[in-house]
Amino acid sequence: MLELILVRHGETAGNFRPTALGTTDLLLTERGKRQASTLSRLLSLEKPTAIYTSPLKRAVETAEIIAKPHHMMAETMLDLEERHFGIWENLPVEEIRAKYEPEYMAWQADLPGYVIPQGESAREAYDRNVRFLEEVVRRHTEGKIVVVSHLGCIRNMIAYLLGMGIEGAWHFSVDNGKICRLRIDENAYAVLTAFNEF
Repeated sequence: MLELILVRHGETAGNFRPTALGTTDLLLTERGKRQASTLSRLLSLEKPTAIYTSPLKRAVETAEIIAKPHHMMAETMLDLEERHFGIWENLPVEEIRAKYEPEYMAWQADLPGYVIPQGESAREAYDRNVRFLEEVVRRHTEGKIVVVSHLGCIRNMIAYLLGMGIEGAWHFSVDNGKICRLRIDENAYAVLTAFNEF
């Protein structure tokens, strides 16, 4: 049995308002560091087989704090990056709507498929996250795998593993510094055993 422990990185300054925060490379706030330390204490009782992280600083910082008690190094995986928001990167939703109205309307008409100029579509981000999961399942048939990533990635991974597809991803919300757990059997059947918890 394989257990995935999906961790959303600790708080950053970009998490205070609804913005298109994707690849902007922010560090954790002091509160975010405390959240990561709490996770580290909680997960210190676990025996992870591997720890994977997004390459973005907020995830790497969280992963390093979690990995320290285990004397492990987190492996960086590009497919765990948050969605690339292109010209919308780090802009509030209201500003996107006002400044890029035609693009915003096109996005509303096709949420999964619309490719943001200089960025990517939700479908492309979803496919990256699925590719990561396929690699993890190929590498590990059992054990506990800690994955430190971002809201969009965690939504995508849960939706995929539960057979909901990309449309199911928007039904999930995970807070900073919280975890979700899934168990995956030898037939690749996944069960969500914990959601948005410490």
